[in-house]
Amino acid sequence: MGVPRRTPTIVGLCFLVCVASLSCDPGRRTAQEAILPYLEAVQAEDLDRLFCLSAGAATSGELGADPEARRAGFEAWAAAHYELYLEGRDAGFIALEDSGILATKLFSLGRGTFYTLGLTEQAGEGGLRIPMHLRFGYSQVDLSRLPPGTTFYFSGSPPGSVLPLQVPHGAGEFSLDVLERLTLEWSLVESAPAGDCPAGWAVAAVDVVEGSAETVEVTWMF
Repeated sequence: MGVPRRTPTIVGLCFLVCVASLSCDPGRRTAQEAILPYLEAVQAEDLDRLFCLSAGAATSGELGADPEARRAGFEAWAAAHYELYLEGRDAGFIALEDSGILATKLFSLGRGTFYTLGLTEQAGEGGLRIPMHLRFGYSQVDLSRLPPGTTFYFSGSPPGSVLPLQVPHGAGEFSLDVLERLTLEWSLVESAPAGDCPAGWAVAAVDVVEGSAETVEVTWMF
């Protein structure tokens, strides 16, 4: 078991490896420039940035041609996904079938989880696939410093499982089988400029790579 930390968040470092931009135009988002701001936008619930970085959100015909209607439709879509995250967290399982909001929230992407981006591959007609290898640091979370009654949510297996642990009011020992490693596959497509959104790569989907989940048993003492 690792050395306990002072906060319930996992302090991590994001390493970026071998990400191909496929563009030399300084006015266009590269693949790397789509993923990192996407994580930040999801965590901050920054709908202005998320609108531009979500493939299909700024350019999809499903939202109609009227700019105000398109933005309203996107905001409703985003709000529904944030609500799905909270509902799934409280229910103990989140179905990770969306364009990335749920996975970003569940796995604390952009807020501490260690990850590396692997080699970029071409996908379909002009798309990209980029693997993201996650390494969780749950053993470093010192729950004993949290107020009694506080609930901390861990990710388990199968991916999407949410394991709550409530800080007890007295002494105790609790063990959970939590995720240690996992690989996600990011699918990116090029989007055309729309309104205030520049052209460049945007996130189309984030999928769990089957068979990539590894777990470890972690014990907390109170």
